[in-house]
Amino acid sequence: MALETGSSKSARPDSRRAILQAGLLRRRAELRTGWHGLVTAECLKHLGSTAAKVVSFLSGQDAFRDWQTEPGLQWVNCDASLQECLISIGVGENIACWGSTAAPTALSCADLKKLSVKHRVEALCVRYRCPLNIGAESESQVAEELLRQLMVADRLKLEAEVEFDVDDVLLKLNLTAVCARMKSDVRFLDALNYFYELPQRSLARLQRNPFLLASWLCIYAQLLCAPDW
Repeated sequence: MALETGSSKSARPDSRRAILQAGLLRRRAELRTGWHGLVTAECLKHLGSTAAKVVSFLSGQDAFRDWQTEPGLQWVNCDASLQECLISIGVGENIACWGSTAAPTALSCADLKKLSVKHRVEALCVRYRCPLNIGAESESQVAEELLRQLMVADRLKLEAEVEFDVDDVLLKLNLTAVCARMKSDVRFLDALNYFYELPQRSLARLQRNPFLLASWLCIYAQLLCAPDW
């Protein structure tokens, strides 16, 4: 991968963060001018009034707004849709959310694996209507499973240029991006780096869902500017 986010044997521990940060900011500079190849003019038409926010953010200067929830909150609710929340996170807007008295019934990895792709997308959309909940401690196993799917089955499909479910992959990329920051886990960031570095012909298929594509790129752009990886 072009971005070396792992530990370098030759780099002193105190310099690894600086090396990583410099690499991420270079990627952000590339994304600032290269996003047009993914979020095309046709995609922007589908985004409607949201398009201006996406264009302004992706083309703008380095910006990061943390989306961590308040300490002690185990689960949060919101009135906005999942799509609205993801775009808001991506462009640095506040999400109106509040603590819930109880989390929903646990979702096991075994149950998640049993679902068809269609039903998995539906279940994830309902459970993570407020996507900040993917970072909850109770969701750690689900987050790990989504990461595993991206980096095993999904990456193979995109590399081989075989058919895949765009909504499924993009939803997992968005949730993984949100989780990357909430857990400060470089493995999740590495997955985003990998997918962004895929050939343009592979990524072009993600344009079938302009909203999830735009939110993923915006959240990814924010992660590249996060100060404390």
